[in-house]
Amino acid sequence: MLHGMHIPNEYREAANVDLTMSIIKGINPYSLAGLHESHPRLVFQYGPLFSLLVAGLHFVLPFIDVIVLHYLTAFVCVVAAGMMAGRIVRENTDTWLPCVSAFLFTVCCTWRYGYVNAVPDTLGVTLLVLVFFIETRKHLKYREYLEAVTAVALFYTKQYLVVIAVSLFIYKLITDKKGCIRLSAAGLLLLAGTMTAMQIWCPLYFTYSLLVVHGVSGQSTGAAAPLLSMVSVAVSSAASADYAEPASGWAFEWQQIRSLAGIFIFVFLGMAAGVVRAFRTKTPLFDGSRLFVIHTAVAATALLYFGQNDGAWLSYYLQMLMPGVVIYAFIFIGKICLIDIPDRRISLAYNVLSLVMVMFTLYRCDGRLPVYDEDGAARERWESIYDTCDRYAASGDILYVAPLGYNALINDRYLYDNGHEMAINEEFYEEYKRSGLYMSLFPYAGDLMEKHLSYRDEMREKVTRQEYSLVTAVPGYETIADEDHLKRSGYELVDTYDLDMGRTSYEVQLWAPVRL
Repeated sequence: MLHGMHIPNEYREAANVDLTMSIIKGINPYSLAGLHESHPRLVFQYGPLFSLLVAGLHFVLPFIDVIVLHYLTAFVCVVAAGMMAGRIVRENTDTWLPCVSAFLFTVCCTWRYGYVNAVPDTLGVTLLVLVFFIETRKHLKYREYLEAVTAVALFYTKQYLVVIAVSLFIYKLITDKKGCIRLSAAGLLLLAGTMTAMQIWCPLYFTYSLLVVHGVSGQSTGAAAPLLSMVSVAVSSAASADYAEPASGWAFEWQQIRSLAGIFIFVFLGMAAGVVRAFRTKTPLFDGSRLFVIHTAVAATALLYFGQNDGAWLSYYLQMLMPGVVIYAFIFIGKICLIDIPDRRISLAYNVLSLVMVMFTLYRCDGRLPVYDEDGAARERWESIYDTCDRYAASGDILYVAPLGYNALINDRYLYDNGHEMAINEEFYEEYKRSGLYMSLFPYAGDLMEKHLSYRDEMREKVTRQEYSLVTAVPGYETIADEDHLKRSGYELVDTYDLDMGRTSYEVQLWAPVRL
């Protein structure tokens, strides 16, 4: 196993591996037992399905490192999503260029600071494309039931991708009312059944969801801005996007939209041309094409909300919106632009133009959706900081920060800051105690937050008493102890590392007690 494989692709990537390893160890991360343990049960942002899949594969393939197994599973998902998209396009066109292009650009839709990550995004995109794939199988039995199962699976993978269920409902309501009834009944029954099972055996699951909504996005579940107000704010914020680097909000959303359009401008134009042609001829471009158009509208509307939060640069747009746009656009290109044309000069011009559009888009993808390869110097920095942690671990506990989470997990050391602990904050705890609705719907949230906040105080006391042999920190991301606290407690800065994680580099500090 290459040591470099334990280099995270982003700041909080270790959290999902932490969830998987809990399952492998037979620990239910959502049980009430976590309220009574000495260490508080950690909160996880992601749904459990990807971790359950990797944990299951681990029992079949125990000789593969569990972190590498996350990457291998993600790679299979990337290829599967691309192949299904390519197959849909190939079935509706007569040439290979649109098919291959759909495969390549659907792979681009799985980008999240790279194309293979230890997070569930790739599985989410695969399940989303699977819905499109199922709907285009016109002779497939039980199609609506399979779509319902896939939509519910998305809910437990990447929750926001469940917007495809809204698209399916609208599409079926327009085209097949009986199918709509079957889809709705199956989906609601399956969702109710799984939610009941989760509430019985994993009662903290929905508590985690509440905490993530507040702790990560900072938005109240009861505060939704009117659509017209949202649009007006978007317009007014657009001008400021050129002069700042916002981490959230409308200016940030505008930055992402411009970047996305700069990459996929020809793909968007292809879909727009296909929709215009379908309206003019009053003939669907292909079987199931209305689902792609409806989902594009639904996803674009949902992105007015989701796009303001920096879950990962462009990832919401790539995952929710682009797979359907890519498939529809290349079917149009294949059916209309690359058909046999009697005039060979015009036919050649169409083919050359299509190839130029594809090459331009691939060029922009390579520049704006890059693969981040760690060079030798970057790997040496990671190896050095891991070696330092291992050396200090021999003399006591280490207070780990999220980017170094893999070092804790692979050595079976305690990890509190896995990247998702920020879902717990004192402000929402105070709001929770004042809300009868929250307390009745999520009765365990108060105890969980109280335990976390109390344990953080214990860790601060351990810092004060110099009970950690090493404290790791990232300036600006301190949850337990900041620089002033460390200095007052007799810690000294022994080393600083600039560590690359995906598109961002972080300064990681190592603090050790001053031994007099």
